[in-house]
Amino acid sequence: MTAKTFDAVELMRELRDKLSQDMEGMTPQERLRFIRDKAAGQALGRRNAQDTAEAVQ
Repeated sequence: MTAKTFDAVELMRELRDKLSQDMEGMTPQERLRFIRDKAAGQALGRRNAQDTAEAVQ
């Protein structure tokens, strides 16, 4: 049996926990703006932010 060098579940849990800490105490509108701002800073995120904005409206 080979040893795992990458644990996707652990990574997702770490990312989820960090995101939850970053958004703690924000209103839903602030959370949406935070996520849009984060996505806009990433090459692939720009398209996703636009799709999300259209879906919310």
